[in-house]
Amino acid sequence: MKKYAVWSIAFLALFAFLYTAPAGAAKKKEVDKYENWLKEEIKLLITSEEESAFKKLKTDEEKDKFIALFWAKRDPSPLDKANEFKDEWYARLEYVNKTYSKGSIAKGWHTDMGRVYMMFGPPAQIRGGGSGQVRPESAGGSQIMGPPETWVYQPMPALGLNSEFAVTFLNQQFGYDLDEMTPQPIRHALDIFSKVVIFNPDLKELPMYKFSLDESSAEAKLINEFIAGGQEINQIPLEWTPIYTRAMSGSTYVSFLVRIDAQNLDRKKLREMTFFGRLQGEGEEVQEFLQPLKLDQDKSDKMLAVFGFPAKAGKSVLYLGAEDKDKELHTLVKADLDVQNFWNDELNTSSLILSSQVISKPREEAGAEFSPFVTSDYKATPRWGNAFKPSEFLSVLYQVYNAKTQDGALDLSIDYFIISDEAGYRLNPQTVKTKVEENMAVACGTEVPLSPLKPGKYTFKIRVTDKIAGKNVEKTAPFVVE
Repeated sequence: MKKYAVWSIAFLALFAFLYTAPAGAAKKKEVDKYENWLKEEIKLLITSEEESAFKKLKTDEEKDKFIALFWAKRDPSPLDKANEFKDEWYARLEYVNKTYSKGSIAKGWHTDMGRVYMMFGPPAQIRGGGSGQVRPESAGGSQIMGPPETWVYQPMPALGLNSEFAVTFLNQQFGYDLDEMTPQPIRHALDIFSKVVIFNPDLKELPMYKFSLDESSAEAKLINEFIAGGQEINQIPLEWTPIYTRAMSGSTYVSFLVRIDAQNLDRKKLREMTFFGRLQGEGEEVQEFLQPLKLDQDKSDKMLAVFGFPAKAGKSVLYLGAEDKDKELHTLVKADLDVQNFWNDELNTSSLILSSQVISKPREEAGAEFSPFVTSDYKATPRWGNAFKPSEFLSVLYQVYNAKTQDGALDLSIDYFIISDEAGYRLNPQTVKTKVEENMAVACGTEVPLSPLKPGKYTFKIRVTDKIAGKNVEKTAPFVVE
């Protein structure tokens, strides 16, 4: 059973799934699918700000991305691809258009009954209703009137309705209309519904969904056999190091920089590999992954790969596997992993990325899969072991999380140090006073020449001080000058 971190139990009742969702959104006449989506499918959901932004989009690609993000913001469980809210919305839309439409006058969701049903769902009880009677009009003529119909609902605290409530519709000549005497709390709940169901308001990019291996797959069987027997497989020499960055919805993106030593193996079979595994967290929390990749060759003639996935913070057991293209050679190892928490409101930074090659990111890579070596503007080349030559420049990239703002702006002081067993060097500090949204990650970095350093082992240290909060955090990364 899924756990809904965002919905309360009472609010889950609001969207109890009583009707089978259509396989997809109902197919409309191909007039303009985007106009139809805006005017007929989500008109009751979209905010005025969102509608204005959508109307400014020019390309189908921009509109498709907007729609995907629109639904992701309204997904109670954004780490998997299923969106229960979206499914229920379209199920209700199909139902009200079949049940409450007034012929060619109005579609079901345009009516008061349809609107209430879309937002509050099926009532727990229906009272009244029935055939109409002819009522004389004071100005002459008559009007068909019928008994009112009342829908009774259980409490919906998320909408400010903390006790059982009833919605009454008056049976007018052309159908049921919401009673003008409807209590203000109920009217207010209808007004705020579209904002209450934005469960992930700070979502800027599409979330990275949780993945599960097929239990009948060769990879899942290898992991289960390993857990049962405890025997590692080491047919492909493999080294790896974790990199942590903040992901969406309270999760942490765990990336792995992996190096393969193919010296005694057929390199052609290892140019394309599949990495798979399982991250077993505390309790029943499990994250699995399966990623086919093309490997790059580093300066030491070994092969490198970078991949990752979102996971919950905390202590976990990692089962990391790799297999060649033909699935003839395998490696499967076990290790303990402490996934960092970047959502506890404490000042923090991502893992430090050290590289000597940082270039502007090509525009065509804007939609590529997440990598800790890629920012919104730049792309760094991974360097295994952080080993550099004196002739190179050292670039250090990282993100700062949970820095406080004052009048919409940060006030950060960042100190940089290079430390060895023999000496320590303090580099030029930085000041960051950028205007940002609250809780937004801030990309930072610096670049230093390595020519003044003698060959040897060093530690690069950063100290970020949040002057507004009066807090600081330090992070380090080892490197070598050859």
